[in-house]
Amino acid sequence: MGFRLTKTADKQPPLAAEPLEYGGLKANLKKEGWTLMGVVRLSAIVGVSVPIISAQALVVKFSRRHWWQLAGLWHRTISRILGLEVRLSGLERKPNATLYAANHISWIDILVLGGHLPNASFIAKSEVAGWGLLGNLCALHKTEFVNRGRRTDSARQRDYLAERIKAGHSLILFPEGTNTSGVHLAPFKSSLFSVAEHVTAHTDEPLRVQPVTLAYTEVNGMPLVRSQKPRVAWLGDVELFAHLQQLLNQARTVVTVELHDPITLDDANCRKELARYCEAEIGKGLERAHRAEFRHGPRDRQAATDQPSE
Repeated sequence: MGFRLTKTADKQPPLAAEPLEYGGLKANLKKEGWTLMGVVRLSAIVGVSVPIISAQALVVKFSRRHWWQLAGLWHRTISRILGLEVRLSGLERKPNATLYAANHISWIDILVLGGHLPNASFIAKSEVAGWGLLGNLCALHKTEFVNRGRRTDSARQRDYLAERIKAGHSLILFPEGTNTSGVHLAPFKSSLFSVAEHVTAHTDEPLRVQPVTLAYTEVNGMPLVRSQKPRVAWLGDVELFAHLQQLLNQARTVVTVELHDPITLDDANCRKELARYCEAEIGKGLERAHRAEFRHGPRDRQAATDQPSE
């Protein structure tokens, strides 16, 4: 019942490696039909979403403190229905607000991080607010929509984000500014870390910034190699529903999430160094995930070598 790749025509001219992944994915999605598992999962998503989202709309309207319980529940429930197995490493329960900086691969990242990072909202570009149902779902998770093109709004937006931080709410930022295939990172935009400068300047305690590595490592029990990354990465001009249909037809997808040591702006001295630190830590985490060190890591290997020989 897993996803089956279809072969492209032999007469089709060869393409470069990266565009071939994008184009091949789009062609496969158009030809891929519904499986029984996909239909059942889609029905389950609708069935659980109606009551949870209805209750969440009331909570967001009348309460500022307890919004994440239902929002996180919805994200985790949808993740389970989609067959996502999240392997989390390094999360510490801290009372203080945190700015999480994560690499961005797919819309699936929203489900994974939204369900496992407590009391954390996303920072997204303002265009997302107009994406119909998707924009409404983001609003229910108290996403902060930022207009990056208008400088006149920057100060007001930073002030509001600072107030969210002071109130104990954490924020989730994608410093690449776009999604990638998950093989390599796009350069981090240091300007997106300006919220850390603003919060630090208006609070007594510096803001914790914690890098987070997201990696999709297995599909249906098999390692997710480079050529298969489009099974989870949302790339090119592939439509969202077509990508969702493909995911519904996959039995199980393993997601590894590694949270690295936090840092403050004082530790980094400036936001450019802060961006470099996060990019370096997330990059190393991505390499470890690709080498499957979460399951057979250096600690396990060291423990094995320390065992006395018989």
